[in-house]
Amino acid sequence: MSDAPFQVRPTDPAPASCKLCGGVARLFGVIDFNRNCEEIRGKFLPPAGIPIPYRRCAACGLVYTEAFDDWSHADFETHIYDAGYSEVDADYEEVRPTNMAAFVARLFAGARHSLDILDYGGGNGVLAARLKTAGFPLVETYDPFHPAHRTRPDRRFDLVTCFETLEHMPDPTRGAADIAALLKPDGLLLFSTLVQPADFDAQGMQWWYIGPRNGHVTLHSRASLTALWAGQGLQLASFNDNMHTAFRTLPPFAQHLMPSAAAS
Repeated sequence: MSDAPFQVRPTDPAPASCKLCGGVARLFGVIDFNRNCEEIRGKFLPPAGIPIPYRRCAACGLVYTEAFDDWSHADFETHIYDAGYSEVDADYEEVRPTNMAAFVARLFAGARHSLDILDYGGGNGVLAARLKTAGFPLVETYDPFHPAHRTRPDRRFDLVTCFETLEHMPDPTRGAADIAALLKPDGLLLFSTLVQPADFDAQGMQWWYIGPRNGHVTLHSRASLTALWAGQGLQLASFNDNMHTAFRTLPPFAQHLMPSAAAS
């Protein structure tokens, strides 16, 4: 894990325009850079002594930091997505992609042979490998922070999966546009990101999902997710607080998931 000194962008304490919807975003709280999402499991890192301020939009509820907005790709690779990343995300390499592959395989078993799938932000490619083993032959991985999968595809897909990725995007609109551009007009996006809980006002900056050491720089509310995908011409539907889908028109291979949307 990198212990080299680094700089983050200074934050003006005055209210700012939300980077997603343009609403008024005031300072919400400050935490140390080494705050990580494994603290819920007892993994605490020594304080880095680098304060990371977060804002909260009064309109869409988005919580985000501007601290890393000036960072280069290399900065993120050196200080966040480094060799020690798995220490602050224990499920990243094997557990999460294996579980998500099983979930996708169950949802779309009937279309396994025909679905052209891209796993966006797919890390080491384990999810794609597990899906191929499960009988889905047409699966690719794209992740700009993994050397084996950093070449962006130049075509569109029936299904784009994107698990635990949106919270890592310093520019949520640009990131959503990049994902939407890889989706066929009648394709489906299946993604996970944990939305703020019902008691978020009480939890505030103590919410475990706010973890700058993990690269969790943009934390969504359901309203901000709706606005995010509406900006790309997609409608949002959520299975729960963590698992969601977005689409222009619900494709035939997914109509069993939302019969009411298919009927409309």
